[in-house]
Parts: sequence; structure tokens; C-alpha cells
Amino acid sequence: MAQVHNRVKYQIKDRNTTKETPIAYEQYVTFWGTRGTIPIPNDKMLKYGGNTSCVEVLSITETDSKAIIIDAGTGLIKCAENALLRGDRIFHLFLSHMHYDHMIGLTKFIPFFRNDCVINIYGQAKFGLSLKEIFQKFFSAPFFPVEFYQLPALNKIFFHELNNLKSIEVDNISIEIQALNHPQEALAYKVWDFHKRNCVVYASDHEHGSIKDYELEKFIKNADLLIYDTTYSDSNYKNYVGWGHSTAKAGASIAKNSNVKYYAIYHHDPSSSDEYLESKILTEAQAIFKNSFLSAEYQTLNINQLQSILTGK
Repeated sequence: MAQVHNRVKYQIKDRNTTKETPIAYEQYVTFWGTRGTIPIPNDKMLKYGGNTSCVEVLSITETDSKAIIIDAGTGLIKCAENALLRGDRIFHLFLSHMHYDHMIGLTKFIPFFRNDCVINIYGQAKFGLSLKEIFQKFFSAPFFPVEFYQLPALNKIFFHELNNLKSIEVDNISIEIQALNHPQEALAYKVWDFHKRNCVVYASDHEHGSIKDYELEKFIKNADLLIYDTTYSDSNYKNYVGWGHSTAKAGASIAKNSNVKYYAIYHHDPSSSDEYLESKILTEAQAIFKNSFLSAEYQTLNINQLQSILTGK
């Protein structure tokens, strides 16, 4: 399978363009941030990007569209800018967990600093703190100059705790939830389209090698697209056992065992250059599961057209 080298320009959808859609429904995925741990401004990492975790899943019908944003790394900044240009004023942000690389984009999340947006935030209460209290700590001295109570959107921010939930529905979009093997736990999300025909699974951060692998395989069974934590190659993983991340071979095996259609290699290590990702990570994955590809920052995929987009056929 050919690797994707060109990023797909993100399509701004409005009511007029959706009426021209030749099919009754579409589901788009955009990778706004693909890097893990810390953002990297490096000229050897331009092809696949340096911004940290953020993925947008956009579901469209002839009369409606709904965006689900997953994770709030630095990729969230451009994601929000584009959504506002598209006309969105209601946001649904799902957090896999609260580690810095998945949260830091919130400091430049423009809807927080406007009074015309409604922001719904979904995640886990942890360590005796509610989800709202976690955000209050994040936006507080001495870590940030703007306190949570000072945010212009304060009265339009709503928190939805997902503890012990297996699924949730957001405006006719079904989202299933699965716990992952990660320090302090992370959540995977399966996002369906409006008609529950196509689905995308976001599973970052996860370390393979526990019973949760089997739970994850059942969770992602037959998914159209698996976005999976592929931080390490087999050769360097041995130095990071217990850090909560996985490898190209493990991800490819999970994808193959679960009969997913395509596997997006994600959460790239901050030390992995474009050349290393292509020559080592991708090669290891495709040796086991040929429909593996490297996720690239600003790449947009139409789930209905994955084969033609990724193979050129």
C-alpha cells in the first residue's frame, strides 16, 4: 500500500456545499496534531507534523453536520480556528486523558475567549477532583495568567463526566468508550457517523501487553479506521516499558486481529524524524498489516473514500 505523502487540504463545509454532496452521508477525519509528548518545531519533521494530539471527526448529511474533537494538544489551535471559519459555535471536545501533551492547546482555544460559543467538554473525573475542578487547576496561577473564572465563555462551558460510561450520544452521533492501558488511565473513543454505518476509533495513549489488548480488539472490531498510539519501534520500546505507549508491530497486530480496514500510525515520538517514521515505523507496521499508514498533520480523509485516497486506486 502506498504511503500518503501529500496532505489533503481541509474542506470547509457549509449548508450549501453539503447539499451538493453526491451521497447521503459522509464522515471526515482531520489530523490536526499527530505528535506525542511535546510539540516539536523541527525541519526534519515537517511532513508528519510537530503539533501534539488533536483529531476532528466531522459527520455530514444533506441537512446537518456535527464535529467531534478528540484531545486538546497544540493541534487544537488550528482546529478551532478552522471550525470558527466554518461557522461552528457549538463545540464538543472529548479528552482521552489530562496529560500535558493532550491539554496544552486549551491555552489558545479561541472559543474559551469569546462569548458567542458553547463548549461541551467530556472526560473523566480523577483523583478526587471533578472534571471541572481539573480544568480550574489547569487555568490557575502560577501555571497560566488567566484564571478559569476569567474566561469570557465561562457561563457557556459545560462538563460531562464519562466515568463508568460505555457510550454517549451527542446530537445523534454515537460515541463508544473504552479504557486503555496508560498511567492514570486514558480513554479510547469510537465515533460513528449519523447513520451508524462508518466508524473511526481513536486509541491514544495505550501500552500493549495487558488484558486490555483483548478488550481493545473487541472494541475496534471491523472499524473503518483505527487511529492508534504507535510511539515506538520494537528496537527502542525496550527503553520505555511502562511509559504507557505502544509500537508499530503491536498496533499492526491489533489492527489485523480486529479486522479493521485501515490503521493510522499516530502519536509520533518527538525524536522520530520523517525519515525514521517512513523507514522504520511504517515498515514494521506494513510487514504485519499492509493497510497501515502514517498520519500527517492537516491530512483529511473521507472515510467513504479511504481506499482511493490512500492507494490512488
